[in-house]
Amino acid sequence: MPFNFSNFFQLTFVQFFKSKGTPIAFNARRRIAMLLWYLVIPIHSVLTIISFYLDEIFFPAYRKQVIEAPVFIVGNFRCGSTLLQRLLARDPEHFTSMNVSEIYIAPTITQRKFWKLVGWLDKVLAGGRGRKWLINRDQRWLNSIQMHKVGLFTPEEDEGLLITMWSTMFLQFVFPIIDELPPFDQFDEKIPAPQRARIMGFYKAIIRRHLYTTGGKKIYLAKSPAHSGRIDSLREAFPDARFIYLARNPLRLVPSALNFFKYIWRYFGIEGDTSRFHKAIFKQMKYWYTYPLERFRHLPADASHVLRYDDFVANVETTIDDLYTWLGIPLRDGFRSIIHGVMKANQAYESDNKFTLAELGLTEKMIVDEFADIFKKFNFGTKVDFASIAN
Repeated sequence: MPFNFSNFFQLTFVQFFKSKGTPIAFNARRRIAMLLWYLVIPIHSVLTIISFYLDEIFFPAYRKQVIEAPVFIVGNFRCGSTLLQRLLARDPEHFTSMNVSEIYIAPTITQRKFWKLVGWLDKVLAGGRGRKWLINRDQRWLNSIQMHKVGLFTPEEDEGLLITMWSTMFLQFVFPIIDELPPFDQFDEKIPAPQRARIMGFYKAIIRRHLYTTGGKKIYLAKSPAHSGRIDSLREAFPDARFIYLARNPLRLVPSALNFFKYIWRYFGIEGDTSRFHKAIFKQMKYWYTYPLERFRHLPADASHVLRYDDFVANVETTIDDLYTWLGIPLRDGFRSIIHGVMKANQAYESDNKFTLAELGLTEKMIVDEFADIFKKFNFGTKVDFASIAN
């Protein structure tokens, strides 16, 4: 299992010896965040690495597991990919996705077997009280996170798997010092081929393990904005991979994403105006808007499906019908009723991602000018009611 020692030591050195005057300068909250980051993450990484190799000894049959035509949802942050993934994941007859506990606590077979044993002991010896406590805490802690509700047993983006290796663009949320970070957002074009191969080899091995422990013949369903920069790498690892690409109007997506980033950065002790990150984040967003479409032109016509966010949320049932037809799988009546329930819940949903453009150092004209090519490519409207934005 590869570990990016170079990235680990470089970022650690910058944080502890060169952070003064930078966005990651120590303050009270940053000290606590780094204490947890350098305590919890290394311990879990070591346990995962050990378990990764224990799988080879005790569960070698996983290597025969076939990964058939996985589906990857790509597009920028706040483009609707989470909604689509969690909706499709509610069709367990056809799809399987990793949830938070599987990504961050038990990505290997050995770890999952261990926690299954713990659950069995809790049921036998304590009447399941441990599980009830865990579910209660899960609802109080994780589900309280604003703008992106999560839970231990909720499908989530599997980019978190790569935190163990220190080889993920998620590091920009912990260390928003762009010049010091490898360009993981432009994975195909900027990461050296040997490193790409090691990362994708680890990623594929974890997916194989996941399918081995969850029934085998289901379609692996993943979503991650970072996958937008690794279209070629995913096709190399999974030759029959298919992609669903979601595009959202920059006037909605850009401020929503920046407010989301601001929320995460505050968790890690990054204070101040987000405008200092605009240039780097805009570059990343524009790349993820355009790169997938460029690569899709080199794939078979049935390997990609392009979807506008507004069309998706306005016509959820039609969208799912079209997707199932494209995927060549039947849409059961039972799942149709689930879709209707999601539609009603979505209509009643009130976002807690509320902000104004001024708070983010943005103006309507700035976004329209900066993303002019994107507006033209997708024929997005250039007028939005900014009196009160929540999305």
